[in-house]
Amino acid sequence: MLEEAPPPAPLVMSGSGDIYLFSEYLRGKIIAMSEQNPLQTELEYFQKQKQEYLKLYKGQFVLIKGETFAGTFTTDAEAYKAGLEKFGNAPFLIKQVLDEDGTISYPALTAGVLSIRL
Repeated sequence: MLEEAPPPAPLVMSGSGDIYLFSEYLRGKIIAMSEQNPLQTELEYFQKQKQEYLKLYKGQFVLIKGETFAGTFTTDAEAYKAGLEKFGNAPFLIKQVLDEDGTISYPALTAGVLSIRL
């Protein structure tokens, strides 16, 4: 006898904006999945302060936790070490202060639609 597949799990949004997945298949456990980037607060704070950071720290790495500036560093490794010392194993932002963000994306390559031969 074939086992019947569970019905699609409904999504429930809380007042705080978090989305919860409820599934009978998981025996009533509720799993929180935030749609917000875990570093959204830090990224927004960085954007607000970016012009000032460009004047003072261009090329350096800033360390940010919440809306708190925690220092500048010459390398990302130094910033990471300081972040672990100050905040432990919790999310924090390390971002190099540059005019442009320098994000490069190659979706066709990563999806396998395009291949490159060297």
